[in-house]
Amino acid sequence: MKKRTFLHSLNDAVKGFIHVVKHERNMRVHFLTAFFVLLLAAFLGVRRLEWMILSVTVCFVLVTEMINTAIEDTMDLVKGTFHPAVRVIKDISAGMVLVSVLNALIVGFFIFSRYWAWPMEFTTLRLRYASIRVMFITLLVVVFLVIAGKAFRKRGLPGRPAGTPFRGGAVSGHAAVAFSLWTMIALVQSNFFITTATFCLAILVAQSRLRARIHSFWEAVAGAAIGISVTAFLFKLFIF
Repeated sequence: MKKRTFLHSLNDAVKGFIHVVKHERNMRVHFLTAFFVLLLAAFLGVRRLEWMILSVTVCFVLVTEMINTAIEDTMDLVKGTFHPAVRVIKDISAGMVLVSVLNALIVGFFIFSRYWAWPMEFTTLRLRYASIRVMFITLLVVVFLVIAGKAFRKRGLPGRPAGTPFRGGAVSGHAAVAFSLWTMIALVQSNFFITTATFCLAILVAQSRLRARIHSFWEAVAGAAIGISVTAFLFKLFIF
């Protein structure tokens, strides 16, 4: 049996998460809701302790939904036909998710209620001059789009393997993040040497995916396009 590396284990873990997002409607709802909640938290500038509470709450909801899915799939394998005990077990696991969602609603209410009274003009003004926060939001959006591309779109070239979350897929996540960072640097400072150097580094990251035959040319281009366009749009919207 081939010895497994840490990267193999990490790939399997992310594949499991993507599988649940791809095949379970409730998980997609939770995932999208969690994404927009964290995006809203970054926009409002919640405090560090509130970030920690939100992160734990979001993870709790996602983990309970994954456990619920694992329990339901296991029950379907163990009992191929209908059985009252299987129905009870599935109802209990669904109730576990319900409790976690109710807890998330309560936590979200108490955290975000203190920000609802802020004038929108003041919030927008704070965000315009908080480039670090905009960078965080931008990377969050880029990573989300890459995950969505890997989860909901098949590889464009026929006959090629589906790949793993860190190798292959319809969009090059490495190229997306590399070109997003280059665009950020190009927009926030005017040093030509730094801008050129970071652009070359982004090119090298994309080229490394091509040389390793992990991505095709157009998959790397798609990743670069996502990184550049999303970063330019959000910086244009919130800073310039």
